[in-house]
Amino acid sequence: MDESKSTFVLVHGAWHGGWCWSRVVPLLQAAGHRALAVTLTGSGDRAHLISPSVDLNTHVTDVVSMLEMDDLNDVILVGHSYAGLVICGPNHTFVVAETAMNS
Repeated sequence: MDESKSTFVLVHGAWHGGWCWSRVVPLLQAAGHRALAVTLTGSGDRAHLISPSVDLNTHVTDVVSMLEMDDLNDVILVGHSYAGLVICGPNHTFVVAETAMNS
């Protein structure tokens, strides 16, 4: 992919799902970017996974897992509403891991 193009990981707010980005994803793709919308555990098409143990840490893990499984780095994390908290977690996780590996 052209270096001027970016990879966007889009994270929905509370009570939504990855579907809420359905208008945004094609616009980013049309501009040549890669756009991926994650659905957090217990939301949207993953609503059946809700339980009392699902919390912010679960949602951070959802995003981190997506980044790791798809071998994504140098991404732009976009969070709507509640997801503003969620997208702070992966940044911290990867910075800490990178710092530990470079020590």
